[in-house]
Amino acid sequence: MKKNFMLGGVAAAVVYIGTVILGGLLRPDYSHVSMAISELVADGAPNRLLLSSLFLLYNLLVCMFGVGLFLRANSQVRGRASGMVGSLALIAVGMAGILMEVAFPQEPGGTAITFAGMMHFVMAGVASLGTMVAVLMLALWFRKLPEVKGYVAYSMISVAIIFLSGGMTAAAMANHSPLFGLVERITIFTFILWMFVIGRGMAQLEEEPRPLHFEIAGSVSKGK
Repeated sequence: MKKNFMLGGVAAAVVYIGTVILGGLLRPDYSHVSMAISELVADGAPNRLLLSSLFLLYNLLVCMFGVGLFLRANSQVRGRASGMVGSLALIAVGMAGILMEVAFPQEPGGTAITFAGMMHFVMAGVASLGTMVAVLMLALWFRKLPEVKGYVAYSMISVAIIFLSGGMTAAAMANHSPLFGLVERITIFTFILWMFVIGRGMAQLEEEPRPLHFEIAGSVSKGK
């Protein structure tokens, strides 16, 4: 059961990257270098319903992954607190994303900011902060688990990249940089790749071992 939840991280990464690629293909005037990903689903954007539905699925899968990690952390003794905090932060990231798609979509550029538009930026801030907290706290949890210690360094490097590129993204947005979309993608795709790697690895840990009688039967047949 928990394996299926862990695979939510893998599925979320695939859905997100596929949606961004699809959005660009469906909109010839869209630039992955200069434009924000959220502009694909801004009010009035072409194909908004389709793309928003796919991003909603992505966020639901993020929540699913967070629940899987929470269930595993809750069953552990070592590092339980950091694992649970990281898992809850990941669920908060997914919930913020759901609200951004359902209730607070980004408004078209050049229009006056409304309450919904302001809340969109608030939810984006929650998602950004939650991402860093999730990766950092889960890295601390991995340190306590011998079977996943190999993910500690990778998670620490990921959170460092997210932090640095996140600051660059904010600066690029403030200065209306023509490279804003590219810098934003470094931040987001670092997290997306982290989810794919961690989700796949944690799913493998949840695989059911083969029943003992199969192993015995195999040994007997080899002995013959």
